[in-house]
Amino acid sequence: MRTTEADAGTVVVKYGGAAMKDAGLSETLMRDLVALQARGARVVLVHGGGAAVTEIGRRLGLEARFVDGLRVTDPETMRVAQRVQVGEIGRGIVAAIGRAGGRALGLSGHDLGGWLRGARRQHIHRQTGEPVDLGRVGDICAVDAAALSAVLDQGWIPVVAPVAVDADFEALNVNADSVATAVAAALQADRLVLLTDVDGVRGADGQPARAVSADTLRAWIASGVVSGGMIPKAEGCLDALAGGVGAVSIADGRVPHALLGAFSASGGTEVHP
Repeated sequence: MRTTEADAGTVVVKYGGAAMKDAGLSETLMRDLVALQARGARVVLVHGGGAAVTEIGRRLGLEARFVDGLRVTDPETMRVAQRVQVGEIGRGIVAAIGRAGGRALGLSGHDLGGWLRGARRQHIHRQTGEPVDLGRVGDICAVDAAALSAVLDQGWIPVVAPVAVDADFEALNVNADSVATAVAAALQADRLVLLTDVDGVRGADGQPARAVSADTLRAWIASGVVSGGMIPKAEGCLDALAGGVGAVSIADGRVPHALLGAFSASGGTEVHP
């Protein structure tokens, strides 16, 4: 059963893909975030920005390298990622929310006493089975939910860049979907909305499923109904539900008002416990 906008509670939104590249879609999303908050929701926005990191890095003479879809992040690439994601993208989103009439606060792991903690990933190559040094790529290991809740209680919309810190407060590059999942679980959010470049999870009939249970989604992954790039998103949905999130929506960020559509039967796929 989908919650309505009026009783949305705590909502964590992951923003990336085409929606970030289209100025019109971006401005629409910011207005919808502010509207959702005005109706009583506590809203957190987690953003990506990998394409911009790649482009700026290229201009600076840095070649992007990926292993199993993960960016190999040497110290120089980490500096570029911080500059782009925390500085340019984060500040741009904060400004857009301000133009829409809201109050936003840009955050990365360094803020609020190191509220978003990570550890360097010990990665094993999926094909060779050999360990791979990804540099400053991390996995989230702790989220200070009390610090983030204090920001929400003051009426701010936190705008979270996917940059965590380790025990020495050194920056770590983290997948934005993973950050959103960890934040949603830590807040025990009522809903996690993943805005993507697809129209939902497709079932055995090849059509987007409007609602699916965690058990069914798990079976679809095992049987190959869910495959390719949708697998990590589906697994992220399951992780969020296992962490106590009320429901997860995968919505098409290429469609105007996709966020608000996630609260109706017509928008994307809802995954529920």
